[in-house]
Amino acid sequence: MKHLIQKRIALCTVVLICFSCKEQTGENGVQQQKGPLPQKEYLSYVDTRVGTAPSIADVTVTETEEPLGYVSPILGYPSALTHWTPQTAKWTNRVITVPVPYWYDQEKIQGFRGTRYPNGAVVGDWGPMSLMPMTGKIKIDADVRASKFSHDSEVAKPHYYSVKLDDYDIKAEFTAAAKTGFFQFTYPESKSSSVVFDGVYVPGYYKVIPEKNEIEGYMVIAGHFRSHFVAKFNKGFDSYNLDMLPNVVDNGLVPKGFNATYYNNDKLEGEPAAEEHYSKLNYEWLKAPVKGIKDDFFSARYTGILVGRHTGEHTFTLTTDDGTRMYVNDQLVIDQWKYRAAGTESYTMGLTKGEAYKIRIEYYDGSGATSMQFRCSEPVKVDPKLGPEMALKGTDAKAVYVTFATQDQEKVRMKVGTSLISIDQARANMEGEFPDFDFDKAVAKSAGVWEKELNMIQVEGAEDDKAIFYTALTKCFVNPRNLNEDGKYFSPFDFQVHEGQMYTDLSIWDTFRSLHPLWVLVKPQESTDIINGMLNAYKEGGWLPKWPNPWYRSIMMGTHADAVIADAYVKGIRGFDTDVAFKAMLKNANVKGDRGFSGRVGIEYFNEIGYVPADVYGFYGEPVARTLEFSYDDYCIAQMAKALGKEGYYDDFMLRSKRYINVLDTETGLVRGKKLNGEWLPPYDKSISVWAQGTAHDTEVYYKNHTLLVPHDIPGLADFMGGEEKLVSYLDGFFEKDMYYVGDEFSMHAPYMYNSLGQPWKTQKVVRDMLAKYFFNDVGGLPGNDDCGQVSSWYVFGAMGFYPALPGDPIYQLCSPVFNKVQMNVGNGKVFTIIANNNSKENAYIQSATLNGKPYNLGYISHDAIIAGSELIFEMGPEPNTTWGISK
Repeated sequence: MKHLIQKRIALCTVVLICFSCKEQTGENGVQQQKGPLPQKEYLSYVDTRVGTAPSIADVTVTETEEPLGYVSPILGYPSALTHWTPQTAKWTNRVITVPVPYWYDQEKIQGFRGTRYPNGAVVGDWGPMSLMPMTGKIKIDADVRASKFSHDSEVAKPHYYSVKLDDYDIKAEFTAAAKTGFFQFTYPESKSSSVVFDGVYVPGYYKVIPEKNEIEGYMVIAGHFRSHFVAKFNKGFDSYNLDMLPNVVDNGLVPKGFNATYYNNDKLEGEPAAEEHYSKLNYEWLKAPVKGIKDDFFSARYTGILVGRHTGEHTFTLTTDDGTRMYVNDQLVIDQWKYRAAGTESYTMGLTKGEAYKIRIEYYDGSGATSMQFRCSEPVKVDPKLGPEMALKGTDAKAVYVTFATQDQEKVRMKVGTSLISIDQARANMEGEFPDFDFDKAVAKSAGVWEKELNMIQVEGAEDDKAIFYTALTKCFVNPRNLNEDGKYFSPFDFQVHEGQMYTDLSIWDTFRSLHPLWVLVKPQESTDIINGMLNAYKEGGWLPKWPNPWYRSIMMGTHADAVIADAYVKGIRGFDTDVAFKAMLKNANVKGDRGFSGRVGIEYFNEIGYVPADVYGFYGEPVARTLEFSYDDYCIAQMAKALGKEGYYDDFMLRSKRYINVLDTETGLVRGKKLNGEWLPPYDKSISVWAQGTAHDTEVYYKNHTLLVPHDIPGLADFMGGEEKLVSYLDGFFEKDMYYVGDEFSMHAPYMYNSLGQPWKTQKVVRDMLAKYFFNDVGGLPGNDDCGQVSSWYVFGAMGFYPALPGDPIYQLCSPVFNKVQMNVGNGKVFTIIANNNSKENAYIQSATLNGKPYNLGYISHDAIIAGSELIFEMGPEPNTTWGISK
């Protein structure tokens, strides 16, 4: 498997290169790229399967995690409303259970998913749908209908995917735009060819319109809004049908209804905080289900007596978000007690008419909305005409399917438009993006979009390095997700349609570090749009987003929208209301979260005593990380205040930014949890992080990484250590003992700290070694979950030769570039160029440099110099030059 991706797809890419050639020559109505860099072809280097298998590197990782990319071969324009990807699984069976659609090591494809799973993250897929072409008998269940396939038949690009479904002898191809997927299925001769649609985890509403060759419908997202779609075929239907839903269990089966007890914890512990009675379980709650219960992290137990109305086989289905268990007569029959997105589980058993059965359903909510639907399919014969009749009228169902006869090698084409606003808008999106059924033209159009994206940065170097680079760069532009539809968006924060900008699936805790800074350089207008989207979220929901997916999610620490906004502003990004932005940042810094948004958990303690107390927030409350991150966020607010001329706020927040020192312990020389009364927790207490629960070494790794989370005050951290040489020694041991956790974000800036400590040659060596050790042109080529492009952007910057080690400060630390030449289109007709003369794997050290022809002896470069279109030339060599780059 190792390093074979390019060879496997070489023949397939010939066709795709032709598509991109059309794009450059302006065929099919697509214009050539305008700008200072002549467009080149880079799509042939990209394989979107990189990261879909466990890392092949020797990665430092704890027992509670795995070095997995959590990415899928995503298709769609950059920041698409809906991406499309092959689906090999609805859920994973990994250490962390998440709804990642595709895993390289799985042998069957269940369908093709219209997904909003944030690529590379560990959260939920909201409002997905899937479709599957097949021949023969209709199979609805994803596992049953799944077809074997070979990776040798796959082509996986950001604009085109193709695979052979071996069990059905169907070649499946598709491309995608921002809101529409375009499929081409090449069928064998068959009288029973078909396509099945379902909602992946939840039922949907479906309506067939045979006179238009269309299917329309929607999936309900946590009961509060809908993901609409319209599918249009270039071929008529011979027949159509629905897979009908079981009835909701109500007083007919449970005569006395359900008693509910609610707990203000996620473990059903202690005395109930509230009680309620329901005639049926068919509810969606955005916040608390009853008065007196927390919006998030509560649990519930529902009990009732079911009396059989028929003798025979009954199938129970239970749709919930997050953890759920079901018992019949105290026997556990459904066990999904884990954090997850919405899902449906089923259990089949024989019942006797008139006999009573105890039903108990248990549930816990993590964060976000709550679903609870309990249904039962009774042994009653259904009229076979009902499904087609209801398909014409439109109704809720588990799935819908259409059938038609095909000749051998007949190509059936289908477009699927999506929208969060309405079915009509989904149809308009589809017709606007792909107005006809010319599949080749659609592929060429998508190829042109992606070639333009990749051409923003042009590199020269080894072919394998270019493949790693452009695949990583592709992943940098998948998320965040743009919800704009013809100038409007459906807000997941107030559930209304507005004009303007809205983005979601912002993994801000990760991406503020280098993904957003990359966008500031190459996508300044989109950076403005993202910030305006954040401000709209603040206006509609009360807070800047923290990790929206698609609404507020109370996960991760800090409020790093502060960092994203401040970094953009100090680097010249404009076009947003700075008064509103600063007001929102101050709210983050001073007000406890509400309305289901956690904000800075523990901010009241941080502002009163200078840290987040470990005993107040309990085991795994991560108070140390919160203290460190609140301090950094306050530094960013200070920089924003300074840029806005608010000197009083600047002074105040610079003082606040020093509070990290309150969780640095002189006894251990590391961070350490501190109680409200000032007492320290035991050294290496495992409550440092939920991920540090493995070996003693695992825990030490987390302490070592966390201690470096002071990017805004390296001199202060050095003083704590006992001077710069002590901090250098700490870093030396940190890297030599392989304690750097490249797949996590706490210390991503750590290799660049040597620059600030007067030893830049060590940054050059460490970064070059890490890029070579951890990143490969292979399906196992990512060293950890990509977190919406953060890990990939870390690679992209390092490979180019500079890195934004301190977002909020308009400078970049220099390192040893992988490439001989880098050209970045920074807008306004300007190109920033880095040239590395005599560059090689052996010549990893910078000997000297010039900037615009003049000697340059700084280990960093300013943002202004980059966007001015400067030329930075390095002379490289095999030994460190300990006199270069040390000037202050």
